[in-house]
Amino acid sequence: MRIKVPKIYLYEKQTLVRLLFYSGMLIAYLGSLNPWFFWSIGALNLVLASSLLLGSMLLARTMNAPFFTYEKIFFSLLSYVAIVSYQLMVNEETLGAFLAFPFNVFIFLSLFMVRKNELAGLADFISKAMGILMLFSMPFFLLYLVGFPLPSVNAQFRDGYYTFSNYFFFLIDDRFVTTIIPRFQSVFLEPGHLGTATTFLLFTQIGKWKKWYNIILLVATLITFSLSAYLLLTAVVILHLWIRRKHFIGKLLGVAALFAGVITASFFYNDGDNMLHDLIILRLEVEDGDIVGNNRVTEDFQAEFDNFLESSDIFLGRDMDYDMFGNSGYQVFIYENGLIGLFLLIAFYGLSTMRFRDRRAFVSVMFVALLAFLARGYLMSYNYYIPFYCMAYFLPFADAETEKEEESR
Repeated sequence: MRIKVPKIYLYEKQTLVRLLFYSGMLIAYLGSLNPWFFWSIGALNLVLASSLLLGSMLLARTMNAPFFTYEKIFFSLLSYVAIVSYQLMVNEETLGAFLAFPFNVFIFLSLFMVRKNELAGLADFISKAMGILMLFSMPFFLLYLVGFPLPSVNAQFRDGYYTFSNYFFFLIDDRFVTTIIPRFQSVFLEPGHLGTATTFLLFTQIGKWKKWYNIILLVATLITFSLSAYLLLTAVVILHLWIRRKHFIGKLLGVAALFAGVITASFFYNDGDNMLHDLIILRLEVEDGDIVGNNRVTEDFQAEFDNFLESSDIFLGRDMDYDMFGNSGYQVFIYENGLIGLFLLIAFYGLSTMRFRDRRAFVSVMFVALLAFLARGYLMSYNYYIPFYCMAYFLPFADAETEKEEESR
C-alpha cells in the first residue's frame, strides 16, 4: 500500500489554513461579546485574531488551490471603511478605537476574501465553540440555582458600568443577585447579548438543529428569558421553513400550534407565577397603544431623541451620553450617527452581500438584520455580522459541482 505523501501534505496544509482562519474569526467574534476572560486584554483580542488570520493568508499563498481571493471584494471593503471612518469622525471615539481601526479592517478584509464555500464551515465552527462553552457554563449555573456553594469574585466592566459576581463559568449581575432564579448570561455582559448571539448562530444552522451543539445553543437561548431573543428566534424558525421550501404551510401551522400551546401553558403552570409568563408573555401585552416590552429607551432619552429629530443634527448625529443606562436600539444608532450613518450602514450591508446565492436566504438575512437593528442597533459588531454574512451566502442543497460553479462566478 503506497502512501501519496504530497497529497497528505497538501491536505494537512489546507486544514491548518482553515483552522487558523476559523480561530481568528472565533476570537474576533467572542471579543465583540466581551466575555469576562477578555476584559483584561481589551482590544488586544483584535491583534491576536489578526495574527491568526495573517498566518492563514500567508500559508494559503503556498497552496495551489485558492482559499482566499481578491476578486469582487472592492465594494464590500470600501463600504466597511466608509462607515467605520465616518463613525470615528462623528463620534468622539477614544484613542483605542483609532488604534483598533486597521485591525478591524484587516479582519473584515479576510472575511470578504475567503471563498464563499468556507462560510458554512466557519458558522459551524463558531457554533460548536459556543456550544462547548455553554456545555460547561450551564451545568455550573444549575448548581448555583440549587444552592451548591461555588467560588466567586467581585468583578466590574467599564469602570463599574456593569458589576457582577463572577463564578468563572458564568456571571450574575449584581442588580439581580437577590432574584430567586436569575436569567442565564453565561460569561457575557447581559442575558440579551447571549440570547441574540445564540439565535443568530442558530440562524446559520439550517437543517442542523438536531446536532448536539445546536441543541445546547437552543437551551441557552431559552434560559436567557430575553424577549428580543425569543422574538428573533420565532422569526428564525419561520424563515428556516420558508428557505427550505418543503411543506412550508403545514410546518408553519405546526410551529404556530406549538407556540400557542407553550403560551397557554405559561398561564396555567403554577397559576401563572413562572418566568416565561412574567418575563416574556406579560411584556407582550399592549398598554396605552404600545407593547409593554417596548422599553429599549428611557423617557429622558425619548424626549432627547424627539428634540434631535427636529434639529439640524439629524444628518450627522449627536454625542451619546452613556451614563444614562438602559438605552439601546435603532434610536440610539440614529442619534449617534445621524441619517448619513444610517445610509452608510444600509449601503454596507447591501454591497457586502449583493452576490448572494439564494434569494430567500438573502431576504431572510435582511429581515432578521432589520429586527436586530430595531431592538439593539449594533449591526457592525462581529457577533452580528459574521452570522449574517455566512447566512447571506448560504446555498441550500448544494452539491460539489454547484459550489464550484458559484465560486467561479
